[in-house]
Amino acid sequence: MPKATTASIKAQNLHAVTAHIYAHSGVTKQDLQQALGLSLPTISQNLSFLERNRLIAKGETLDSTGGRRARTYVFQPQTCCAIGVGTASNGVTLCAVDLKGGVIAEEHHNITFSADSRFVSDLGQKISRFASELESKGSHVLGTAFAIKGLISEDGSEVIYGNIMNDTGLEVKALEAATGLKCALIHDSMASASAELWFDKTIHDAICLYLGRRPGGAIIVDGSISLGPNRRNGTIEHMTLVPGGLPCYCGNKGCMDPYCSTEFLTGSDGQSLNEFFESVRAGDEKAYERFDSWLGYLAQTINNVRNVLACDIIIGGEVTQYLQKQDFERLKAKCDDLNAFQSDTYQIRKSICGQDQEIVGAALHYIAPYVQSICK
Repeated sequence: MPKATTASIKAQNLHAVTAHIYAHSGVTKQDLQQALGLSLPTISQNLSFLERNRLIAKGETLDSTGGRRARTYVFQPQTCCAIGVGTASNGVTLCAVDLKGGVIAEEHHNITFSADSRFVSDLGQKISRFASELESKGSHVLGTAFAIKGLISEDGSEVIYGNIMNDTGLEVKALEAATGLKCALIHDSMASASAELWFDKTIHDAICLYLGRRPGGAIIVDGSISLGPNRRNGTIEHMTLVPGGLPCYCGNKGCMDPYCSTEFLTGSDGQSLNEFFESVRAGDEKAYERFDSWLGYLAQTINNVRNVLACDIIIGGEVTQYLQKQDFERLKAKCDDLNAFQSDTYQIRKSICGQDQEIVGAALHYIAPYVQSICK
């Protein structure tokens, strides 16, 4: 085993102090000494370094217990941030996410997303202005990540299939030139799954299903997102559910997407999701039958994917805000009826994340490794 150098020991001590304050904000020097076993001079030296770099700040002074009143130290999550960019039919949303995963600023622009060079230039200016405002308030921007409703190239440099948002051909290098920032393209379902892992450290293996106008999926294995060699693991929405069935935007027929989308629920009646679920809760027979059929297709989807990866299911996306406990119970019962292995034990649960989940998850592309670098 190589001998530890003075420099490596100093780095380990700094990371240990940073990690403890990050996880237990509001600690004293004595707390750090007890938890880490470091000397008070070493702790004081590291606290001074972290203060100079604005990663921590002095907190409240505790009441005296007979001696000198102890000063607490708190982590400063807004010292750095990353920008997540979400695309939808009604516009583009920018979210600044701090080192704790909290949203510290948000903007929405009613513009139609595309790969057109003029659009990229205009969006780049908006993002650059947003970033400048963050920097002026003391938050260093680590980078910008785009939650993309489409397939990303194997090297992550380009959108290779973006029929939903008309962004096929969108390139990282064009975005970086337009924004003046480091940029990344993240599949929106993968971004949402990143948020699952960030906010719920207990997840080990899971299949994530995000149900909205265009459903999507992601696979978590051993506490990490499984992208696959071509970044296409988890494209459950294009699994054939009904051979020769309803047309899908991908060009095939019978995919999971048209059967488990919110469009299937609302149909051609022009209803909103809220209106549809009001009809369901009011006992409308037609709405109830459509909802029951939707749950059936969703159960078939879950049964299919669990025959490949037998783990828990996390349900997220727009529709989950309308799903109640009894809906999950009905879904689980339908899954159990389809399951060939009656002794199988698993959970189907609602995502703990909420609004702008995929945008926050995209920003974590820069936040997570930065936090790891200062706390490792």
